[in-house]
Amino acid sequence: MNQQQHQAQQQQQPLAMNSNSEYTGGQSKDNIDGAPLSTEGQIIIEEKQSKPNGEVNIIQYIRGNFLGKGGFAKCYEFTRVKDKIIFAGKLIAKSTLTKTRARQKLLSEIKIHRSLVHRHIVGFEHFFEDCENVYILLELCKSQSMNELLRRRKRLHELEVQCYTVQMISALKYMHAHKVIHRDLKLGNLFLNDKMEVKIGDFGLATKLEFDGDRKRTICGTPNYIAPEILEGKTGHSYEVDIWSLGVIIYTLLIGKPPFETQDVKTTYTKIKKNQYSFPEQIKVSKQSKSLVASILQLDPAQRPSLDEILNHEFFRIGQSIPKHLPSSTLACPPSENYIRQFWPMLGRQGSTNDLVRRGSDLNKENQKRTGRDGLMTDRGGNRGATLSPTAHGQSEADRRLSGKYNSQQSIVEWNDQEEVFINKWNQSDKYGVGYQLTNEGSGVYFNDNTLISLQPDNFTIEYMEKGIDKTEKRELFSIKQYPQTLKKKVTLLIHFKNYLEGIENKAQIPQQRPQLKQSSSQPTVYIKRWLKVQHAHLFRLSNKLVQVIFEDKSELIMSSLSKKVLYINKKSERQIYPLATALDSGNNEMIKRLNYSRQVLESTIKQQAARPLSGALTQRISSNEARGQLQQQQMMQGAETQRYSTTGGNKQKVIQQQQQMDPTADMLLSTAQRQRLMQQNQQNQEFSPPAKQQIQQINTNQIEMVDKKRPIGTAR
Repeated sequence: MNQQQHQAQQQQQPLAMNSNSEYTGGQSKDNIDGAPLSTEGQIIIEEKQSKPNGEVNIIQYIRGNFLGKGGFAKCYEFTRVKDKIIFAGKLIAKSTLTKTRARQKLLSEIKIHRSLVHRHIVGFEHFFEDCENVYILLELCKSQSMNELLRRRKRLHELEVQCYTVQMISALKYMHAHKVIHRDLKLGNLFLNDKMEVKIGDFGLATKLEFDGDRKRTICGTPNYIAPEILEGKTGHSYEVDIWSLGVIIYTLLIGKPPFETQDVKTTYTKIKKNQYSFPEQIKVSKQSKSLVASILQLDPAQRPSLDEILNHEFFRIGQSIPKHLPSSTLACPPSENYIRQFWPMLGRQGSTNDLVRRGSDLNKENQKRTGRDGLMTDRGGNRGATLSPTAHGQSEADRRLSGKYNSQQSIVEWNDQEEVFINKWNQSDKYGVGYQLTNEGSGVYFNDNTLISLQPDNFTIEYMEKGIDKTEKRELFSIKQYPQTLKKKVTLLIHFKNYLEGIENKAQIPQQRPQLKQSSSQPTVYIKRWLKVQHAHLFRLSNKLVQVIFEDKSELIMSSLSKKVLYINKKSERQIYPLATALDSGNNEMIKRLNYSRQVLESTIKQQAARPLSGALTQRISSNEARGQLQQQQMMQGAETQRYSTTGGNKQKVIQQQQQMDPTADMLLSTAQRQRLMQQNQQNQEFSPPAKQQIQQINTNQIEMVDKKRPIGTAR
């Protein structure tokens, strides 16, 4: 038997372990390209279970949004058809399991993970396989991982670190009591469910000790989090490696980046072996925090505290109590001072413990040492951030208190989805631009060169737009089957973005024509005119005179200057529509806070434009004391060229993006009386934590900019 035949035979062999159910096999419904599709275009996975009477029971799953990948596995949403329960489905191709060691590693992961049942460990449902793949169904954690949390928040408050650490320790005590060492604890393997509970996942490197005193000698882990005794490998390692990683995690949450992080792995390993780290002077943390980290990050494993000793550390006694769960709003912004004082009532104005840390060093891509990412797209998919981004399900008590009159004044205005189209999903690539899908099934790409290509809802008609020297828009219509060769790359990218946003595996697949959705000539194409990124949100200006503000906590504001309405979509995807003129009197405090924030951003943008001369052919200056009424009538943001440079592959690319003239969508937001009222409300409503007025006046082009950084898919509803 040659090597190819042997590998093929290994690939067809079932795993030598039974699932929780009586398994007989599974299969996918295939199309001509080999992708498992049903007749409706959905990807269907079938699990076959044998009954005692010999009959075969077939359970179907719809493979949905792409969640991420790591090692040899990809993760998707799996929806069980019969009851609509959604799991996180880990898919491992059998072609990667041809080696005995790889199969044994997978079997060990399954055996260990399914033996662990704990509130703070990702739930293991069951596994099954077909001739091509092994499928592991796990609990879906809708709020993503703590890696994404820190990317958004930069650093966490010490109260938050207390809360999360207590939960992690609870899981570790359970695991260690069952002789399991995780060996790969890091932010990317700490997940958050919709209740803001930490769930430890990914047991691919976990091991189980055979007896007390047993030592393991495999060198494994993620560079920034690996314990020194694993690197040394002389005497083996045990539970203490998880405690070391816990110390690294605590430091990372407080500071914003791992303590031993450097530009190359060898230097990182050297620093770990010498225990060389420090706390940045510019970032204030309490002495209790520093003491806790120092007690854990000990080179000698025997000198590290036990999990119980960590819980008894003075760090956990800073306040009177620790919250069991944090508000879902902390997925996007720091907790308010009022919330913190519920647990730290003696909190004064001194020191670092009351510092609502907002900014800090960017968290580098620690997971990329072990988890790859796509070049064009981010490695997350699906909805909102069609990345399955932070979801905020459920309302905490603090959220309810902030709601004020919310329930007493329901919206009485209607929103016409057919005419008032807005963004449903979006994805941003620093190399190409922004791809988006609209609520009317149209899609498009706004490229970094300020050109735009859109596909109408019929999946057939393409419109290409570019600006001439005189700033006028040149528009051309083509079909998806016939267009100039000069547009081939951009059409290919349009199809790629569209398929990615819709969760289609084959990114090059030409969309099927939908003549029933052919756009009327009286309905102009809706597309992105301009967009910008601010601290807590993305702002989009659409061609149909809508301004859409998508916040990082998954709430949204959509303001129409034509119908003078505002559509507010809260974190639970519930809609409320109000007249724009009376929205601030609606009693919906959550919406009002976001209107306040949006108003501040728009005002600061206008001030920036007034403070500097316009470049290029636009030579006028906008005086900072120019009448607000004139600004409202003419534009919210005066057209101006803003120049920024991005470095890609060592080459500097000059990215010139012109801020678009905007219609007076937010006139009401900018009126003097309402501005004063909102400023007062802003002092009281700190949960969303918009920048203070003096900070806004100092915002520079690095804080409000036309984004060219890679961003996860964003989903509006």
